[in-house]
Amino acid sequence: MTSADLTSSLREQALDWLLRLQQAPHDTQLRGEFEQWCISDAANAEAYRKAEKVWQLTGQLAPTTTEHWPKATVMQLPVRRRRWWLGGAVAACLLVAVAPSLNLRLQADYRTAQGETRDVTLADGSVVQMDSDTAIAVDYSGNYRDVKLLAGQAFFEVKPDKTKPFHVRAEAVKVTVTGTAFNVELRPGRVGVDVQHGSVRVEDTADAHVLSDALTAGERLRYVDGIVQMKTFVPSQAAPWRQGQLIANDQRVAELVQELARYLPGKVVLRDDALGDKRVTGVYDLHKPEAALRAVIRPHGGEVRSYGPWLLVLSKP
Repeated sequence: MTSADLTSSLREQALDWLLRLQQAPHDTQLRGEFEQWCISDAANAEAYRKAEKVWQLTGQLAPTTTEHWPKATVMQLPVRRRRWWLGGAVAACLLVAVAPSLNLRLQADYRTAQGETRDVTLADGSVVQMDSDTAIAVDYSGNYRDVKLLAGQAFFEVKPDKTKPFHVRAEAVKVTVTGTAFNVELRPGRVGVDVQHGSVRVEDTADAHVLSDALTAGERLRYVDGIVQMKTFVPSQAAPWRQGQLIANDQRVAELVQELARYLPGKVVLRDDALGDKRVTGVYDLHKPEAALRAVIRPHGGEVRSYGPWLLVLSKP
């Protein structure tokens, strides 16, 4: 495990302890296990201190274990405008990175961290391959099989069962299948469906509008701000993220930055709108997301600046 992987794992463990202690502040056994975890490695205790500080930044109440740790140092923001912006950006990226994570943890049955992928076999034998920073909730009660995509994207291989339709819900969009393989992605203002084989029905449940009655193999649907976009693709290239690849075909830099940001800790800020509107074609390695970011913007004169582990800023000099 690399040092970056270890740091990410410690952050996840510390946040998990924080949530568990918040939910059961009077559980003495849990408190004892937590203290043993802290004592076992100084890095664990330090990770938890940082988690408490981030929790406070999100506007939550002070953690119940605060009295066990030294009080956080109050930082004075420098007067100069550039440093004020960086300080504000760092605080903002902490909020953006952590607050949604806490919310998803409460809703999700299965979840992946940044840079992590995971295969989940459901009760009926259907398999869900989850991409980085993805969360799903599963409901198999009643006469249906229902999976809610809360964030990210996932590839579904569904076991046929005509008596119990399989639904994937991404906000107001519902994908209905009996047995097929397809990818569903959820992004701000956009839902995408790519079919590898079989067919699916896609509808907007908010207004009972059918977007596609039969989306078949090699067809790609994008529902962007209420508008349906249809394209074709090679079925074998469905969900290339499963092979650790991001494939761009005349795609906007801003869209690729949004994709790659899901594989990086902290916040990625694109400060140049003109750079974001440039077009790129290529294949990028998702196992090296920061290098991929540089490769995406370098042909257009862009550069990446790092401000600690929490912030990457993309701009033109």
